[in-house]
Amino acid sequence: MKKICSIFAAFALTALISSCAGSSSAPHVSEVEKISPDTLVTVEAVSTLTGVDMKIDSNGVTTDGDVTSVTYVADPAYSGDPVTISIEQFSESLTTKQTWDDYENSRIYRGDMEFVEGIGEDCYVAFPYINIYDRGCYVRISAGSGDNDEQRQLLEDLASIAAGEVERVIPIETYNEATENVIK
Repeated sequence: MKKICSIFAAFALTALISSCAGSSSAPHVSEVEKISPDTLVTVEAVSTLTGVDMKIDSNGVTTDGDVTSVTYVADPAYSGDPVTISIEQFSESLTTKQTWDDYENSRIYRGDMEFVEGIGEDCYVAFPYINIYDRGCYVRISAGSGDNDEQRQLLEDLASIAAGEVERVIPIETYNEATENVIK
């Protein structure tokens, strides 16, 4: 009986050690970089898409709670509409579920929203914003106050760039394997 208990204990210890080793093979959360909204969609990309020379407004990149934003303004002033890019990205204190819930809760209250296919994991327009959820990030973009087809196309073009950058910075393998879905 002692032999059986010793074999069982050795097996249990081996299983415990190997399960701990298995969890350490998942990417560490610090391997995912924090995305700044001014790199998500650059001033050059915004200038090209709007056809107006743009610059970062005097506030620069700002953070309010878990949301980081940048606003681009026309240069010279008032020659075009401002463009604001904001991102809420999963972090040590914010899970991907929480960013999804924030995205979804924003959508639920917008009866005038329309889904957009092919951008991020989920995307919708509710003028004056386009909202994207992709790889644990909630991105929100505004580009003026219009609500016509031209405005929608501009928002979709900006959103495509933003989603592409999120997907470049956070590879799907890393996102899928991240056990905590948080970053530092």
